[in-house]
Amino acid sequence: MPKVFIIILHLGNFQVLKECLISCRNISYPDHEIIIINNGPDSRMNLNTMSKLDDNLSLVINNNSNLGYARGNNIGVREAVSCGADWVMLLNDDTVVSEDFLSILLETAEKSPDTGMVGPKIFYYDSPESVWFDGAHFDFKTCSINTLNSYASEINEHSAALESDYITGCALLIKSHVIDKIGLLNERFFLYWEDVDWGLRAKKAGLKNFVVPQSRIWHKVSASTGGMDSLLRAYHKTRSHLLMASLYAPAAMTRLHVSFFRDIAWLLIKSSDKNRVLRARAYMAAIIDYHRGRTDGGPNWLWNKQ
Repeated sequence: MPKVFIIILHLGNFQVLKECLISCRNISYPDHEIIIINNGPDSRMNLNTMSKLDDNLSLVINNNSNLGYARGNNIGVREAVSCGADWVMLLNDDTVVSEDFLSILLETAEKSPDTGMVGPKIFYYDSPESVWFDGAHFDFKTCSINTLNSYASEINEHSAALESDYITGCALLIKSHVIDKIGLLNERFFLYWEDVDWGLRAKKAGLKNFVVPQSRIWHKVSASTGGMDSLLRAYHKTRSHLLMASLYAPAAMTRLHVSFFRDIAWLLIKSSDKNRVLRARAYMAAIIDYHRGRTDGGPNWLWNKQ
């Protein structure tokens, strides 16, 4: 029976982490352990206290600062591999899982030697039958993502696994030998787009990524970054988008810059959003910081305003 380590990266919203761990208590696949990466300096977690939420929690790693999604998860991945993990599961702390989601993922993943990554069908927590992610394709001309069937509410119990260019880092299962082959997450991405990069690297290595519809979890979208409209999200989505384009779609760079500057102009001239100036500032800071080569968490004021 393959050994699975589940890596849960935590930023600070303890209530969402607690609900995630409570749901993980019911995971039916027996041979798994959980590692929490506490990715911030504001509070320290104790294993003895946290393990009361889930007996399978084996390690808590407290970072001294917010290292970002890629670097924070990489710490957990290295630890899992060193402890003999056959598979590593990245799981957002703002998720709730079904008890059989991991067993179903492994059943599909173990069938084919050319499987790179697998992930569940992900639904909105607040709208439990509406799909948030069930696969996507990357457009190398425009540096954009085309989702396969997101936002559809129909659930098909008998759907076959769907090939996808990447698996969202919200819930991603990858075999240890695949990590050896393609490397860890790219730490130049502080937040967002790193999972797309990882999936494309797996495909370049001749591997396939699959979404398994029968495996299901529910996601409180962007709960850890202040919500869908947060300045933090706007900044990092933009900065990482430009980095992604530089790596995979350089011809799209000019179009992306024009699009972002158009958004900034609209915010300042036409928008009625009370935070329009701050939002425009976040977009502009992201563009400037990308060109400066910045890879950290970004300006402090973003984190204070999330």
